[in-house]
Amino acid sequence: MRRQAGFSLIEVMASLMLLAIALLLLLQIRNDSLSRASDARSLSISSRLSRQLLHRIEAARVEDLFDGYSGDFADYGFPQFSYIIGVGDASTFTGSDDLEDSEAAWRVPLRESEIYTDGDEEETKPALTRIFITTTYPSSDPEKDTSFQLEALLPTWAVERDFELWLQLWPGNTPEEIE
Repeated sequence: MRRQAGFSLIEVMASLMLLAIALLLLLQIRNDSLSRASDARSLSISSRLSRQLLHRIEAARVEDLFDGYSGDFADYGFPQFSYIIGVGDASTFTGSDDLEDSEAAWRVPLRESEIYTDGDEEETKPALTRIFITTTYPSSDPEKDTSFQLEALLPTWAVERDFELWLQLWPGNTPEEIE
């Protein structure tokens, strides 16, 4: 008796099993890549919004700025993005206390030559104030850290909206336009 050419039931089942596993892995990789792309988009938006807020502070456009100042970006169309601002080196809103040596190297105290006096010798202000902006953004993974921190040194007059200090530093310029 002669055998017919073809596949047995076991061979067909094994090939279907391999195909199912391969498709399952491909779908899982696709879902992971979509999730990462969504998180990367949120991080990018968070970075841009934080920089925009930093520029507003630098231009003395944020009134009543204090350590712990918070809000969201609903005015810009992103109500799910929120922020909290830390002002100064002693801020409780600096993020992590565990600093690496390379990160802590530039966080040195201000030198005496960078301190301005405000008329009398009793009150001195540093030329620069450290600002920490921590932006929280939505993520596809609820267990993931979804915050972005931006740290910068800004002119003290802009942070405190001290236009008398502005005039002391730049006597020829008048800040009435930005008050």
